[in-house]
Amino acid sequence: MLLTAPSHAQSQQEEGELPRLDSTECPTEALRELDASCYSFHAPENWNAPGDNRVTLPVAVIEPEPGGEQATNTEAPPVFFFPGGPGFSSLDNREYLEQLLKDVGERTLVTMDHRGFPHADPALECPDYAAVSPYHNILHTPAITASLDPMHRLELITSEVEACYRKLSEAGIDVAQYNAHAVSRDVDEIRQLLGYEQIDAFGSSTGSGTVASFIQYHPESIRAAIFGWPWFNHLRNRPPVDELYTAKQAFTDTLALCAAEDEACREMLPNWMQAFDRARRTLDGRPFVAHVTHAEQDDQALYFDGAALIDTLYLTLASDYAELPSLVADIEAGDYSRLAEFFRIEDYDPEPEAPAYALGYFLAHVCSDMGSNRPSQDDSIAAVQREPAVLGFEPPWLCAWWGKDGDVPAEHNDPPVGETPALAIHGQMDPCCGPRWSQHLQRTLPNLQYVEMQALGHNPVNECRSTMIQAFLDDPHSPVDASCHDEVERDPWVVEPPATAAENRP
Repeated sequence: MLLTAPSHAQSQQEEGELPRLDSTECPTEALRELDASCYSFHAPENWNAPGDNRVTLPVAVIEPEPGGEQATNTEAPPVFFFPGGPGFSSLDNREYLEQLLKDVGERTLVTMDHRGFPHADPALECPDYAAVSPYHNILHTPAITASLDPMHRLELITSEVEACYRKLSEAGIDVAQYNAHAVSRDVDEIRQLLGYEQIDAFGSSTGSGTVASFIQYHPESIRAAIFGWPWFNHLRNRPPVDELYTAKQAFTDTLALCAAEDEACREMLPNWMQAFDRARRTLDGRPFVAHVTHAEQDDQALYFDGAALIDTLYLTLASDYAELPSLVADIEAGDYSRLAEFFRIEDYDPEPEAPAYALGYFLAHVCSDMGSNRPSQDDSIAAVQREPAVLGFEPPWLCAWWGKDGDVPAEHNDPPVGETPALAIHGQMDPCCGPRWSQHLQRTLPNLQYVEMQALGHNPVNECRSTMIQAFLDDPHSPVDASCHDEVERDPWVVEPPATAAENRP
């Protein structure tokens, strides 16, 4: 599979020629500690109309230890890692990289920051968006807690989206070029410059969506694909309430599991199918209000209504699922005594950050990948008016305030069609990225098989994950042995009879 050595491939290039791959010092200590060989990839910002604008991406090649089973096996393609986020860089995170190396076994791992990521040039940085983002593990975002008026919360977010677009555009960046179509072309050019005939692709979260685009645009370049806790691009372009209802289904499934396994849970929640919505309605009628102070700031009120319940659980289900049944029972009974802990009030930070994220790329990727499918502002306002909890979920609705459509082909949001063998890995307690994504994609990628990891959430880490990935890469066309999917035991259900509303009403 190795056509030419990287050094030979580079020696054929003239200085200034694009695309180009130059050997360079590794950009992070983590890569240097792992003895990676590092390169800078130079390419036009717009592949279809090259001009003065260029992008430069860091690329790292980590070879297996000498003497390993696959170390001299030229039939084993390298594994190219497609980071997610979008815009999350793992190049500084040695623990993350070591997990990837464990996953792929004795194979070459090629990892990189895609265009617009933190270590790329330009990096699409909009750090002020973190202050309002409802999406990056920021529990107390103004998008949810600033007031009880959804339109006020909406304005707080959209003003930062508009400001981010202006900032990037005024810097001369063509933000329409930061999408999975352009990234797929970048990766395929890197593949060629490194001298590989084919690759195996490993995507993480939205990076799995980019892998799906790579299959769509460069099917001859890929042997097999791993969709890690996948968020597929073509499904991202849908009514935003769809993600809300998907999360609610995950919460109800959790309550159903408790009722099926524990008689005390069934007694506590005899109408478990309605329990989550009843708790949400209770909080809408009487929100939980927390007063926080920080440094020299004045006392500030945070408002937690039904939308905040959904949004918080969306981020915390993997750690909170065992307590969810008794929590919703308490809320419905008017007992709010556990909500300060559930909403992590002690962790309040008035200046939140999203470490390792290029949040400008996050917005550019999400909105540019929509192409002409972006909503209008009237569409998004109506969606929030109908369902305020949309504010805390996946952000296609905010792309109405992004400057323009992405430069993608008309077929960009069509599902990939082909025979590429693929393995998808999901976490049972992952509200965003459950097996329904794979069930959908199987319609056009029939050689896709998927596994759900018991008790785990987004980015599930266990021995089973690595065992299955390595077995799949050894023989992508054979069924993987998924018998280890339940090796992580679920936590015991916390089942407590709720106190009466009269006794516990604040």
